[in-house]
Amino acid sequence: MARANSIYQEDIIPTPLRQVWTNFISYPVAVIGLWIFIGFLILTVIAPFVAPYSPDLQHPEALLFPPSWHDDGQVRFFLGTDDLGRDILSNLLHGIRTTFGSSLIITICASIIGVFLGIISGMSRGLKSSILNHILDATLAIPSLLLAIILVAISGQTLTNVMIAVGIALVPQFVRATHTAVHHELSREYVVAARLDGANNFQMFYNVILPNILNALVVQFTLAISIAIIDIATLGFLRIGAPASTSEWGTMLADGVELIFIAPWNVAFPGIAIFMSVLAVNFIGYGLQRAVKEGLG
Repeated sequence: MARANSIYQEDIIPTPLRQVWTNFISYPVAVIGLWIFIGFLILTVIAPFVAPYSPDLQHPEALLFPPSWHDDGQVRFFLGTDDLGRDILSNLLHGIRTTFGSSLIITICASIIGVFLGIISGMSRGLKSSILNHILDATLAIPSLLLAIILVAISGQTLTNVMIAVGIALVPQFVRATHTAVHHELSREYVVAARLDGANNFQMFYNVILPNILNALVVQFTLAISIAIIDIATLGFLRIGAPASTSEWGTMLADGVELIFIAPWNVAFPGIAIFMSVLAVNFIGYGLQRAVKEGLG
């Protein structure tokens, strides 16, 4: 077999995506967040198959059992039970799909709609841009949680309505972030040069503006996932979110508040689940922000 002789030393230049990944894994905090996030994703898919019991199955003989490592605990109820004898581990696993899984779906849909509208708003000028700005300012004046509460109160208390309400509340934030980033880039010299070279709006946005606003979009996307998780959990805690028959972390918190002094595990484990999911998303957002900024900057 002939051997190719290398005469010249060639530098292998990594692609932008590979450079972003290399920068991302250089942050230990971001990698930890990614592994936690992947773990939640896997549990979202397999939760019904690995949960030991049905979330609404009651065990009258095992009311308020402590976790298994407690002296009075039992292995069959690994994280204990609530005041109705329901297994907390099973409810947590099923709640991943409601709180964490729904947040991902909501954020993806809201980002697609919001980024599209933000691009149109950012690339437009004159009266159209002014009208869109005033509408956005009026919408963003209402906190996302309050807007979600209003929409759920109008549409009804179902999981689908909760997802739609939280998604609608997130759309203006994507529109504003995209509009601001695009509008800021339009004043750059390289954008003016691309326009003078004859690039149309699509070419100018895709080849010149988009690579420079990815950082802002990544930050907004990770922030929106955290907001969606907290909003869904808050609506459940206020008893206006997912129906009582649906396992949800916020609802579990609300059920355990009255038992916090005699059975603190009813509050601790849902709270830890919410905290870990939000923390993992924020860690990933931090790593992606730095990686995109260094890789594409």
